[in-house]
Amino acid sequence: MRTIGQHLVTSWPRLFGYALKLTREPEAARDLMQQSALQALSAGSAPADERAARAYLFRIVRNAFIDRIRRAALRTEREADDERIVRDRFDDRLIDAIAVRQAFESLDAGCRRVVACVDVEGLSYRETAETLGIPVGTVMSRLHRARRLMLRRIAERDEAGRGPGCAGTGCAETGCAGR
Repeated sequence: MRTIGQHLVTSWPRLFGYALKLTREPEAARDLMQQSALQALSAGSAPADERAARAYLFRIVRNAFIDRIRRAALRTEREADDERIVRDRFDDRLIDAIAVRQAFESLDAGCRRVVACVDVEGLSYRETAETLGIPVGTVMSRLHRARRLMLRRIAERDEAGRGPGCAGTGCAETGCAGR
């Protein structure tokens, strides 16, 4: 009576040829054969008849190949899901950026200049005051009011599910008239 290991040794060339036909790649066929041999050896018992043992080994190779295809399909599906998640996140970031830009553009010129100097260019309050020729206190108050208005407009957009509700009204409603 032969062991499964002995059946593997005698059937190896035919099993490898079958694995090669399934995978169409020598490296993938070798990997499939290694996986199949491990499965066959870990099973412990094999049919006693030589033809039945060979059929058993071919079935192991076929099933291992099918399992690989299924795993690859699941991996591809997960990768597609991950890609959709990244794409959706990108869309959200893009939408948020558009909302911020719309809120910024809805400010009057004086508030826009202060926000651009401090938040976009990274200038200090003093540098902004010198650049725009206004007092530091005016820079701070315009910046505070402009940020508050922008946040309100972005929140209104999020609540309404659309663009800013008061676009184009400028910053005058908060007292920043562009002085």
